[in-house]
Amino acid sequence: MASIHSNPKNGYQLKRFLVELVFILGLLCMAAPLFALAEESAASHTQVTTTIATQSDWPVSIPAQGEVLPWEVAIISAKTNGIGATEVKVVEGDSVRKGQVLARFDDRLLKAELAQAKANLSFANSNLQLANTNLKRFDQLKLKQTLSEQEFDQVSTQASTAAATRDQAAAALALAEVRLADATVIAPDDGKILERTIELGKVPAASESLFRLLRQHKLEWVVQIDAADLARVKPSMNAQINVANNQPSIKTVQGKVRGISPQLASNSRLAKVRIVLDGAPDIAVNTYADGKILIGNAPALTIPSASLVIKDGKTWVFRVKNNVAQQVLVNIGRRQQNNIEVLSGIGAGDTIVLEGAGFLNDGDKVAVKAAPTQGAK
Repeated sequence: MASIHSNPKNGYQLKRFLVELVFILGLLCMAAPLFALAEESAASHTQVTTTIATQSDWPVSIPAQGEVLPWEVAIISAKTNGIGATEVKVVEGDSVRKGQVLARFDDRLLKAELAQAKANLSFANSNLQLANTNLKRFDQLKLKQTLSEQEFDQVSTQASTAAATRDQAAAALALAEVRLADATVIAPDDGKILERTIELGKVPAASESLFRLLRQHKLEWVVQIDAADLARVKPSMNAQINVANNQPSIKTVQGKVRGISPQLASNSRLAKVRIVLDGAPDIAVNTYADGKILIGNAPALTIPSASLVIKDGKTWVFRVKNNVAQQVLVNIGRRQQNNIEVLSGIGAGDTIVLEGAGFLNDGDKVAVKAAPTQGAK
């Protein structure tokens, strides 16, 4: 039977282990409140994302509203009187080219008048030729003193009368040619037919309007500008207008300032500015549209518009310093896509709450998840 003997070395190691274990347990007990305090502190901080207020160059513009009107309208009127239309070749909305036939009138009588005028001119030319022949013969007789002065004057007068009659017949022929040409109505310029008042068989009076033609397909946007903004508008400045054009999406059309009224309207104290639109946009005349006149560029302090908080009718942002959110009143200006200009309240480089601002109060502690630099778009 084996005997068991105690080992002093093993007893010492056991005692040392127990002392170390008690020490570690004591440290854990002391650190537990600190861990709990850290967890409580982290839980009391609102999680937010932030952005940086940045300085950018943004376009400056004057907002405006007005009607889209014809650039220039050509009034095509009847030049004949008492004859009816035999052909009308265009309708409202048709595009036409310069010189294109728009309508024709009954020209049978006019053709007869032209033929008569040609015959009259031919007869007048014959009479003039005979009169000139007689004048030369009588002139020779006068030189031989076989003709009295009175007889010679009579023949000379006949020749002058024949020449005048010939000139009168030539003028009548030219007038008949013009009247016949006027029976065919042609377009004076390229453009689009805005209005047609002539119908087949109608007998319009001379100078009565037949068509209204939008010259060269050009349109202009006519807006009203107040005196304060008028001084900043210059000819050839660019402009943009927005029109629905019977489509769900808004269509942007470019243009340039072509005319600025030198006076203000007495009732509204506004002045007209005319902007000719580029190309031939498919916009109905008299369409009301809004847009802007582009003045140039100017520096702007910008932040995402999602950073704004509206409270009590005022606009605020939360600026973060040392993980504390400070509620700051701001004045805002221009908008561009998802960004907005801040006129006062914050400075360039300030850290602004982007997401989570709607849940904050002034002085709240925040935990920042990210701080991306915001750039103007």
